[in-house]
Amino acid sequence: MTITVGIDVGGANTKIAALKVYDGRAVNLSTGIRYLPLWRRLSELPSTLRILAAEALRGMDGKPGMVALTMTGELSDIFRSKDEGVRAICRAVLDVFEDLEVKVLDRNGRLVDVDDALKDPYSVAASNWYASGWFVSQFFDLCILIDVGSTTTSIVPVVMGEVRVEGFTDLEKLQLYELVYTGALRTNLAAIASKIRFRDRWVNVSSEYFAQTGDIYILLGFISTEDYICDTPDGRGLSREEAADRIARTICADTRILSMDDVLALARYFYRRQIEAIASTLRRKAERIRERFNVEGIPCIATGLGEDFLAAEAAVKAGLKPVVRLSSVTRRDVALMTPAVGLAFLAASRMEGRRVYWDPKL
Repeated sequence: MTITVGIDVGGANTKIAALKVYDGRAVNLSTGIRYLPLWRRLSELPSTLRILAAEALRGMDGKPGMVALTMTGELSDIFRSKDEGVRAICRAVLDVFEDLEVKVLDRNGRLVDVDDALKDPYSVAASNWYASGWFVSQFFDLCILIDVGSTTTSIVPVVMGEVRVEGFTDLEKLQLYELVYTGALRTNLAAIASKIRFRDRWVNVSSEYFAQTGDIYILLGFISTEDYICDTPDGRGLSREEAADRIARTICADTRILSMDDVLALARYFYRRQIEAIASTLRRKAERIRERFNVEGIPCIATGLGEDFLAAEAAVKAGLKPVVRLSSVTRRDVALMTPAVGLAFLAASRMEGRRVYWDPKL
């Protein structure tokens, strides 16, 4: 029997997946997520990890043989540099799991010792895309994975059953069409459009942090209040009316000036623009894959919080087909935290000395 834990520490959310494997077969998978903005509450990371681990390991009937860590939280501006962030996150994980073997995922897909990660922190920074791509390669030999999370969109090519990215850092990925800094909850609407069509006229969008994408998707009915796990820009609630108040302010108005239909029109415009931004990058990545590997007909795997209304829609707009939602071949929680789940499977495969595959019965 093998038990592994995959941990993905982001700047805003910390995610965990605990996997139990018996005789080479996955028999139990438990996941968890907590909103934890590192820029404000870094000191709470150890306690958050303890709570998540206790919940995920409940019923596993044993101790983990390996805890595998990946992260993107090192980019948080509480740290002066990424290496400072990597060291802080690694030390927090070591404090919590001091009696267990802890490995860190690097950008080449290796699980390295923490000491090695601390010696070369940039080799492990923002490597969670590898775990997602590796996991999805179980289902498709050729595809593009598009993972729209709360903050960012990751695009990961899989060719001949292998993760075949061109960029290995966030900067390279932004340059090479593998990262779009836009997401389903935390993106400032002013970053999506600088001007907006309103009542047959163009209006400049305020650059203030009045509203974010979670507000338009609450208003449009794409997410629930349970999905909206981050803070709101104004600190108020998650009702459609409160979301509408925030969106109205993006053009320096309020809901006494604008009707609900007016605000819905604004929300739909921002939504279309966000899809276009993701689709444009996805289209360029697909073109590069076709040129590099001389392939056609590239399927797209959509995952993340924005799996349905952003990832899949952007893939259709980019002309990729078929488009497969990862939740349709796994589970909804797997789509919400694909890097953590993929990492738990990767760690189990390394411990077992053979590839551990997703079991449809999980």
